[in-house]
Amino acid sequence: MSRPIPDPIPPTTATFNRTLYRLIGVEPTVEAMLDCIPAEKLDEIDADLRVLDHFEVPAIALHGRFSKRESGWCAGFSHLTDWAVREPSLRGAALVMLAVDNQVYVLTFGDGFRLVPATFKDRRFGLRFVIRGIDPDDIRAAVARTPGQGRTDIAMLPSGAPIGQLGLDTYTKFVDRLTGRLSRPELTVEQGGNGRVRSVEGGSGLRLPYGADPAALINDIRTIARVSTEELPHPELEFVESVATVEDPETVASLNLALDHAFGTLDGARATATVPTDCLEDIGQVRAVGIHFGPGQEQYIGDAFDLDYVLGRLRFHRPGHRFPALQQGRVTLYRDSRARPADVIRTDPLALWVEADLLLGDGRRYVLLDARWHEFDQAYLDGLATTTSRLITAVPSVNLPPWRNGDTEQAYNLSVQRDHPGFVCLDRKTVRTPLHRKNGVEVCDLLAPDDTLVMVKRASGSDALSHLFSQGVVAVDALQNQPEARAGFAAKVEEVSGGRRLPEGFLPRRVVYAILLKGHDRLTIDTLYPFSQVALAHAARTLRSFGVEVEVVGIPSEEDTETGQQAA
Repeated sequence: MSRPIPDPIPPTTATFNRTLYRLIGVEPTVEAMLDCIPAEKLDEIDADLRVLDHFEVPAIALHGRFSKRESGWCAGFSHLTDWAVREPSLRGAALVMLAVDNQVYVLTFGDGFRLVPATFKDRRFGLRFVIRGIDPDDIRAAVARTPGQGRTDIAMLPSGAPIGQLGLDTYTKFVDRLTGRLSRPELTVEQGGNGRVRSVEGGSGLRLPYGADPAALINDIRTIARVSTEELPHPELEFVESVATVEDPETVASLNLALDHAFGTLDGARATATVPTDCLEDIGQVRAVGIHFGPGQEQYIGDAFDLDYVLGRLRFHRPGHRFPALQQGRVTLYRDSRARPADVIRTDPLALWVEADLLLGDGRRYVLLDARWHEFDQAYLDGLATTTSRLITAVPSVNLPPWRNGDTEQAYNLSVQRDHPGFVCLDRKTVRTPLHRKNGVEVCDLLAPDDTLVMVKRASGSDALSHLFSQGVVAVDALQNQPEARAGFAAKVEEVSGGRRLPEGFLPRRVVYAILLKGHDRLTIDTLYPFSQVALAHAARTLRSFGVEVEVVGIPSEEDTETGQQAA
């Protein structure tokens, strides 16, 4: 039975949603592009190949199918039911590989992404574009890892939200993939004019609707390359590139040697297993995992990745050969426990499955992640400083008066209520809940006219500020998760204010930390105590996961205000 020929896609702004990869180490010639696809893969899918002369750039296309006479589930079904069943499995695979401006790209269809070895794929290609090409206030999903722990976190917000609401610790996470709303009018898909929201996903590959004819596709690729190399990331997303990849060959060689030694002694490095991000979609199908250390070596088969086996094998390699063995090893995922060649899902370098956390003698920390070395200490410090400095605003959303000399915190808060209409002083006005039975919870010191929670503190050390930041988290957590807290707070506001009523089911949208920092005329990133910066960043991340914005403002002292007026 012949297959119907699909209707042609009309030209101009027509698009199709596919994943594009950038290849490294492949020359921009037809011959080199053909050579980068393993011959056994071409044989496995019985590939048909064609050179695409009408592209006006070096380009090839191929298609075929992964086929099995019997699907992996048949044996178990037949054994259980005593009903002999043999259903085939057919999975189509195709790709278009082209060289644009001396750089090779591959566009995949179906299972075509399995044809190109992971070693050729630029693992940050898609991510570089999305942090420059999406709306930072409309992030749909993120995949991130915690370096040194092997843990992968997946956060999803289908309707989109600012990056802070995904709950990512932006200065200790290694982001592997982001999905968000596309915001690049230069791309073909943005020129249709129908107003539809377009999502784009970027990791090692870049998935978005590409132009459906050669000229439009090539123009899209050139736009993506220009944006990725010539533009800066959105400020809210620049933390994604803050982790420094070690490029210096001498440093890389010394780190490789140090890890080689550590694998032999089990001292000085912490190794953990991790799942490469590209494998996440396949993990649910895996019934067996094979680990192979090279030609002539027997493949180890287990029902899961076995880090102890890997470390044990590496330990008994000769010094200087352990790290190369990690690089040369392979991990194969099978969709059936019998682990037959026909059951292979994918094969990847062993080094992608192992993270190593290495501390050198100078105290600097390096992590082997995605088979490359990264330095995280400076990324943490830079990310912390960036996060904190953005929270400290010079133009506050609430207008607070100077702090009069000699005033206590309660006296200051009462003066704000007295002299500034719309503010309610709730200092020491606690709300009791089942979780806070004894002393209750102080929701805020001041409630602003727009229902912003304001936490006030005069501080001369980091302990007082850590308590302040914690107060904001505890208060919002209580309001979010305890109906008694919401009802009690609403009643307390009405009582103290003499009749002001909060909206039904009130939940705060903003928390302001208002600080008088003793001994300093201004609150800045340089005057805020280092321990307090850490506490503030953690509090802000938690509050943003609740959908609550955070702002830090400095309260001027009356003395500083008078000095400034005299100077003027």
